[in-house]
Amino acid sequence: MSVGELSMKNSTTGSGDAAAKNGILILHATAGAGHTRAAQAIGAALKARGEAFQLVDILDCTPALFRRMYVKSYIDLVQKAPELWGYLYDRMDVVRPATSKRVKARLAFNQLNSQPFKKLLKESAPRAIVCTHFLPLELLSDLKGRGKIDVPVHAVVTDVSPHALWVYPNIDCYHVATASAARELVRKGYPAEKIRVTGIPVDPVFAERTAGPAARAKLGLPEKPTVLLSSGGFGVGPMVEALESFRASSAEISLVVVAGKNAELEKKCREVAKTLRVPVTVHGFVTNMHELMDAADLIVTKPGGLTTTEVLAKGKPMALVSPIPGQEQRNCEYLLEAGAAVRLYDVGDAAFYLTGWLADAERMKRMTAAAKAIARPRAANDIAGALLGGV
Repeated sequence: MSVGELSMKNSTTGSGDAAAKNGILILHATAGAGHTRAAQAIGAALKARGEAFQLVDILDCTPALFRRMYVKSYIDLVQKAPELWGYLYDRMDVVRPATSKRVKARLAFNQLNSQPFKKLLKESAPRAIVCTHFLPLELLSDLKGRGKIDVPVHAVVTDVSPHALWVYPNIDCYHVATASAARELVRKGYPAEKIRVTGIPVDPVFAERTAGPAARAKLGLPEKPTVLLSSGGFGVGPMVEALESFRASSAEISLVVVAGKNAELEKKCREVAKTLRVPVTVHGFVTNMHELMDAADLIVTKPGGLTTTEVLAKGKPMALVSPIPGQEQRNCEYLLEAGAAVRLYDVGDAAFYLTGWLADAERMKRMTAAAKAIARPRAANDIAGALLGGV
């Protein structure tokens, strides 16, 4: 991470003015919506307890050019060259010793540009720090190792597999999704006694479940078997192709599409929806995803860590599309092995597969049970408790 001019315009606080000092400092990064949603979920859990916290986008502690390039390069890479991203992901998944030239060079560069980040730490004087993105962990580990800070630092891994970029020696506690993730951390050299299998934190609203008919009635949707096609916050995924597969379909189902912040995707989905006999409701970015999930019988999504965790909390079966090589592929494999999802390989024939799965009542029942069995809807509350308990 490179740190430059400090800008706090996107930070938020909880529990009043006191939150900016001596509370819990929650660090996230707007490189993928999931990291931010995980941070917000922890904030919501702390707020419910009446605890002070400060939510800060670590990219606001970087130069504007770095911030733009970091987010843009990631999105461009996973959309336009996913195989290259997967290659880089695997190559970088090695915990290197602190004595390696690469680690020394990266740390020296970060230290040289870390004054705004150090200023943030000094001004907020947090009682504990929790990171839902790996960017700040190296600096925090170094500062703790040199005795420059003496507060508990927690890391919350937002996918089922903890990549080596998350692993640093002086982090006090890692919160991971599964027992397998904990084992992977141990194999990468982290002490088992400092790992908690909490699950990935999601907003408490996803832990509340409303029956499908009631949810559909509230949202004004047809009372039919319903498929939700979600493209995530950034609007990524082959949703137009999935919709186009319904051109010849007259299936007695209803489709709901969420295009996220991708205005072009939303426009294309609306155009295709007008040509279909199947009823389709198209949304852009939404703030009631929990209600849309309640209304759905099957959810089509890319296997991002946060989205799939929210779906599990709702106890809904998934059809997974276009996993990015690397973290999403590992998420996908975990969900398939658990029996909570199916893989939609041929998106161009989505209508055939989706209607078939919906009609298979026994399969849907098994997937629903599997989703509920591996869900950890109280993860945010458990992490909040660990932060306040000084773990």
